Amino acid sequence: MSSNVIEIKQYRFPTDLYYTDRHLWFRKEPDGSVTVGIDDLGQKLAGKIMSMRLSIEGSSLVPGKIFGTMESAKWVERLISSVTGVVKSTNQKLRSMPSLVNQDPYRDGWLIKITPTATVDQELSKLVTAEALESWVKKEIEEKERLARKK
Repeated sequence: MSSNVIEIKQYRFPTDLYYTDRHLWFRKEPDGSVTVGIDDLGQKLAGKIMSMRLSIEGSSLVPGKIFGTMESAKWVERLISSVTGVVKSTNQKLRSMPSLVNQDPYRDGWLIKITPTATVDQELSKLVTAEALESWVKKEIEEKERLARKK
């Protein structure tokens, strides 16, 4: 993980990644591909990940298209692409160890690698950086804490 991290309460967000409001992160790789995973807040909100189903290699992605599902004891989350491209590879370790997403969301717990249709920078320009996340993440945390107090 990057040494540059923004920490908001107990949640960590590496500054070299791009993020969506559905708790996905995107990392530009040296070969021009993009790696996708679940951010720290998303994996903690989900709780222990029980299973993961991901699109097969070669599947086409467009923004808004589901590329998989993540199931925890709490719920099933549809994983929705924010970029256009083709699934280059999936994290095969998640088949037998889906909890890698909880243990190491920014390294071993990655989900898929995408070959973008447009340039990587064009695709990532649709997303936000860690610095831009702060106010949104604080609102998400406040909502989580408010709901926890109601229980």
